[in-house]
Amino acid sequence: MLRSGALLALVLVSGAAQARQAEGERAAAREIVTRWQAAIVNVRVVLKMRMSVGGREMQSMDESVETVGTVIDPGGLTVLSLGSLNPGAMMNRMMGSGGSAQDRVEIGSEPTDVRLRLADGRELPARIVLRDEDLDLAFLRPTVPPGKPLVAIDLADEGRPQMLDPVVVLSRLGRVGGWTPAASLQTIGAIIERPRTFYVIESGSAGGMGTPAFTASGKVVGLLTMRSIHAGRPGIFSMAGGTEGLGLLPVILPAADVRDIALQAPEK
Repeated sequence: MLRSGALLALVLVSGAAQARQAEGERAAAREIVTRWQAAIVNVRVVLKMRMSVGGREMQSMDESVETVGTVIDPGGLTVLSLGSLNPGAMMNRMMGSGGSAQDRVEIGSEPTDVRLRLADGRELPARIVLRDEDLDLAFLRPTVPPGKPLVAIDLADEGRPQMLDPVVVLSRLGRVGGWTPAASLQTIGAIIERPRTFYVIESGSAGGMGTPAFTASGKVVGLLTMRSIHAGRPGIFSMAGGTEGLGLLPVILPAADVRDIALQAPEK
């Protein structure tokens, strides 16, 4: 009886400790949201979409797309997923490049109008100043000064989590969600080391690309982007393996890499 009672007490103590740890992680996550939520902005893009068959343009239209970006400089330099600005490339990958040249369908997209919607509701016209197709990054600058310094995430304050460490992913809902800040607690499920470092979270995209992830202590891990490789012509069952079957994988690109590329963005 004593052994059973001691075991029960140990289980109860362990459960209480785990509950306190979980609540501590949630409290730390809320502090991160409070500190950095204004750095997560909505981006509205008008795209000129063109569809061609066999090299002949068949259809052209304007489409409005809403996505999310992260402010990384008080002057308004914002980084987001390039795939959000160029969905045509993603569609082409999913359809594959098989078939004859005469029957091949290609979709092109080009941004014609870009606007940043700040946390306080202000909208600033912006332009694309840098693209990195390999790392799925696009950088925007406001064409009109923001008036006062914006809340910006410091990419130099970098955190490097280990496998199974918790991370906090920030985002922001769109028009339907009233532009509300959003966040989720995730876990590092894998760390890719070659050809460069990428962190993979267990739940994939965790709500969208172009959003930052933080360690529990508040250091920025990096930015959610889409890693892509050429996987050949997609087979009929490619999607059975998820996005990896198409050569796509949501990852966190380390903050230092994002910062190095951001330094190349022209000032004007």
